[in-house]
Order: sequence, then structure tokens, then C-alpha cells
Amino acid sequence: MLPLAPSKIANWHGHWLDYILVAIVAVTAATFAALLFANYYANPDLLWRDFYHDRNSHLSFGLDLAIAARDFDPVWFFSELEKSKVWPPLHGLVLSAVLLIAGIDHRYAIVPSLIGWVVTIVFVWLITRELFSSRMSGVFAAAFAVILTAASPSFRLLASDVMLEGLGAGLSAIALWAYLRSRDEPQSKSRWHILALTLTALFFHKGNYWGLVIAAFAFDLVFGNVRHAVKFIGLISEKARFTDFARNILHDPLLVSFGIVVAIFGALYRVDPTVIVLFGLNIRLGGPSENLVTVAFAILFIREFLIWRQHRGEIDAALGLGGRTIFYWHVLPIAISFLLPKRLSTFLWFIGPSNSYASFNPLDGIVTYWNGFAEGFHIATWMAILSVSLALLGAIQLRALRPGSRVVFLFVLMSWIAVIVHPQHQSRFLASWLFAVWICAGAGAGVIFTWILSRRPRVLQLIFAGAITVALAAAMVLEKPSPRSFAHAIHPTDGPPDLDLVRPYLHELEGAHDVSIATTFGSSRLFRWAIHEHCQCKVTITDLFIDSRRSRDDVRTTMTDRIANSNSDVFVVIDAPGSRYSFAELGWVYEKMVGVVDAMQSQTRYGRTATYSIPSHGAQASIWRRQDGGEKKP
Repeated sequence: MLPLAPSKIANWHGHWLDYILVAIVAVTAATFAALLFANYYANPDLLWRDFYHDRNSHLSFGLDLAIAARDFDPVWFFSELEKSKVWPPLHGLVLSAVLLIAGIDHRYAIVPSLIGWVVTIVFVWLITRELFSSRMSGVFAAAFAVILTAASPSFRLLASDVMLEGLGAGLSAIALWAYLRSRDEPQSKSRWHILALTLTALFFHKGNYWGLVIAAFAFDLVFGNVRHAVKFIGLISEKARFTDFARNILHDPLLVSFGIVVAIFGALYRVDPTVIVLFGLNIRLGGPSENLVTVAFAILFIREFLIWRQHRGEIDAALGLGGRTIFYWHVLPIAISFLLPKRLSTFLWFIGPSNSYASFNPLDGIVTYWNGFAEGFHIATWMAILSVSLALLGAIQLRALRPGSRVVFLFVLMSWIAVIVHPQHQSRFLASWLFAVWICAGAGAGVIFTWILSRRPRVLQLIFAGAITVALAAAMVLEKPSPRSFAHAIHPTDGPPDLDLVRPYLHELEGAHDVSIATTFGSSRLFRWAIHEHCQCKVTITDLFIDSRRSRDDVRTTMTDRIANSNSDVFVVIDAPGSRYSFAELGWVYEKMVGVVDAMQSQTRYGRTATYSIPSHGAQASIWRRQDGGEKKP
């Protein structure tokens, strides 16, 4: 590991005033969070008005974990955890803990995000204050940054949602602060543990949030140790001669095995997915094979483990205190998680360009994110321009800040580049790291404060800082946020609640063990969590996912096959001719999907027992129960 020089912040220690101010910020943020929660709790249906929104999946996951834990059902609990590949399990685990304490009720679903919002505000204060030696300049800068953070409309909306951005921002802010504090005292074991555990938690919350933070830390370490990095690379180049390296590979059975697996993977990459049976196990190959990625990684893991066991003392000494802590408490848990089936391949897909329905278009990214930044995450465009201007001033005057401040600006720069170059563009992708822009803006404001008042009497400094802070806070309150802030947070403001699609007939499903859901528009986890919340129990919910069919006849044929092979006790069919949730890209248009109704009406295995009108959605829900004696299909 590159040697880590102290950042020379180590001589600074918090004054009693700093602790009081942090407490005031925390209490104020928690009070506002309580108000946001009370507003949602009073009318939670207003949030659930986007049938395809990810919030349904996030709530379903956490709610299932909570019920499984409450009922002491380890099989269900760990099977749900095993499925958490695209979205890692941390948010669901936090949500399940909240629901276990407060009750299995979707009115508590936004609590993890609100916790993240409060944590973000507190650590925005701490980080910004950390950038200045002068207490007055630091407090003014921190107050400026906190006001920008707390007043952000889209950020506040995402923090009042069942999404990952709120908690992701909080963990990212803690990681940034912990990195700065670890650089204060490289010999402090507790600080390295906080950093390592926070990074591990962030990884198991969402991989791309973790990647942005890790990239900023890596670049900061390299920039701060250029001489050592060049020397290290030269040493590696000198030792790792190509001929010796190739000869060692050919004599290493594990590396040979790794090469064979990679070669097979490459050969099958373009082949259609195939399943072979080996030792009684179904192994998926081709297109590309997720299992082969895991096998290749496992071979490398075993080889590196053997090397570590043989040279553990030398490796530990070379890593130093910080490197050892990061390795054992952060790198190792992540590496072990990649040994689980499909974890590594899913992670690489999720953070890579393949996770997108769009093509590479940086210009569109610049336009999308500026609009989101100006219209959604600030109360007005003038405030967005002020934030950028002050952040640039902070970057230009980086030498006026405490050593080590560079990492905050690197985090902002790399995050902007990452979201722009990634093919998929959504304004909410700003939410996990935009707090760092406001920290940089606060730094710029603190620099101006230092220029103007550093040699003025303390009373004059207090009057100026108070006046500017009050004026900024008043502007935030009086300036009405743009209605576009709701759109940038994917927070619908009109339309009927989606819970209307499931509430009327929930009592019909009591006692059922297996329920199939089919609609004439699309699929969502809404039905799963609503049914589980109602019965407070485990029910198998089969979502008859039918997409990309060419015609009504194709849909009817597919649905007929699903009915014939279903083990469900009950079918729920929602017929919505005028649904607002048509989705032409996946073939979810009524002219095709009405084939679901055709198939249900023409079969005899299930009989209709009830029909419910859903006028708010222009729909009708029909309940069909099995008529064939309940025998299971093989």
C-alpha cells in the first residue's frame, strides 16, 4: 500500500462550541425529518402513484425480511437475502429492522431514507467545518453548505421515499468524513475501522455509490503520493518480467485452470444461453455465463488465499495499519461475497454500461443533469449557478483550505464525469453525491468570508455571518421550488393511488397459499408487498410476466400455458382498457394484453368467483379459484 502521510489536520481538535453547533444541526435536521415523516404518514397513498417505480421492489424486499424474521422463518429470510443481487441487502435489512420495531406497515417505509437525510446534513456540517482552520470561517462555510443541502427540493423528496438515495448519501458522507479523519491520525486504529466498516456498508447498500467514493479515495492517494506511486510501479515492472511471468503461469495449476475457464467463457460469450447437467446440478452456460465468472473468481481467490497464508507476516507489514484494516474489514468481506453464485457478474453488469437501455451520449447527460441540478436539486436556477460558482472558487483556492481537502473536490469531479459518461441518465443519480457539491460551495463561501473579515473584530464577523445565513435561509423559504423538482425526483403529483388496484379484493385472498396476478398493462411488486402486508404472512405471489409479444393471440397462447401449468389457488386478473400504465416498449398495450382476459375466460381450470370495479383506474378485477380439486401440477 502507498504510504499515507498525515494530512496535517491532526493538530485540530473540536472546541466545545463545535460540539454544541453539531448537536443543534442534528436536532434541527431530525425535527424537519419528523415533519416530513408526519406529512407522509398522514396520507401515504400519495407516494404510491407510479406502478413501475422501484420503490415497490424496495418495500417488498424489506417487508418480506421483516415478516420472515418476526415469524422465525430462516429459510424464507435467507432465501430472500440470496436474491438481493441487483440491489444489495443493506437498505432492506435497515427497513426490516424499522418494520419489526414499528410494525409491518408501509407508513414506516420512508424511515431509512429519512435517517440517511439527517445523517447527510450532519456530516455535511462536519466535513465542511473540517476544511477550515479558522473557526468562524469554518462555521460560516458549514452553515452555508447545510442550508443548501436541507433546502434541496428533489433531495428532500428522495429522502421522503422508499429509495436508496437517502441512505446512500448518508453513508457516502460518513465515508468521506472518515477518510479525512483517518488522514488526520494514520495510527488511529478506531478511525480506520470506522472508514473500513462504512465503505463495506456502502458497498452492500449499492455498488455504484461505493465505486464513486472508492475512485475518489484512490485518486487522492495517488495524487498525494506520486513519487511513491512511480517508484512502486517501477519496482513492479522490474520484478515482473514477461518471460518469468509466463513461465510461472504455466507451472501454476490454479492459474492454468483460471485461463481455461476464461477461455471457455470467451468462447461461450456469444452463444445462446444453454443449461447442462453436471453432478445433478443445472449449470447455465453462454450468453455470457454468470456461473463461469464466479468459478474463475473462486480460482483466483483460492490462489491468492494460499499466497496470503504463506506470506501473511510480510503482507501485513507492507500494508501498514490502515492497509491491514481496509483489507480485513472491507476488501475481504466483499471478495467473499463474490464467491456466492452470480454476485460478481451481477455487480459488474450493474455498475457497467450494459445496465442501460440507452446509447452512449454524454451531451444528453450534460443537459439532463444540469436540468436536474438547476430545476430539481435547487430552489431556483440562480441558486444552482451560485453553488457552482462558489464550488469552483473553492477548487481554485484549494491551498487556502486544510491539507486533505482535495478529496472532496475529486469526489465531485469524478462523480460528475461518471454519471455523464454512463449511457443511462436520470436526475436522481445525482442524489448520492451532490452533498459534496454543496460542501465545495460552502468552502467557496468560507474563502470569501476569510478574505473579507479575517482581520475584522469578532463581533463584526458574527453580524456578517448571521446576516448572510439568515438571508440565505429566508430565500430558501420564500422562493417556491419549481414543480419540476417532483419530476426530477420521480415523484408523481397527480393520478389515483396504485393501492386502489389491490385493496378492494384483499379480503378475497385471505387463506390462499399461492396467488397469481395478471394484468392487461404490466407487472410490479406492488401486489406482492400489499398482499403480504395485509395478511402479515408469507404467500407465494406469482407475477405472470408476459412481455414483448407480437399480438393478442400470442398473449392469449402464453397465458393459456401459464394457467394450465399453474399451482396457484387463486388468480387475480385486472382488466384495464384505459390504463395510464401502458408501456409500448415492452408490448404492454391493451390491444395485445387483453389476450390475458381472453385466455382466462376460455379456460375451465379456474372459475370466476367475484368481480370488483376499480373506477379510479378505469379497471375491473376478477377473482378466479381453482376448480380441479387442488391437485398440484408436476
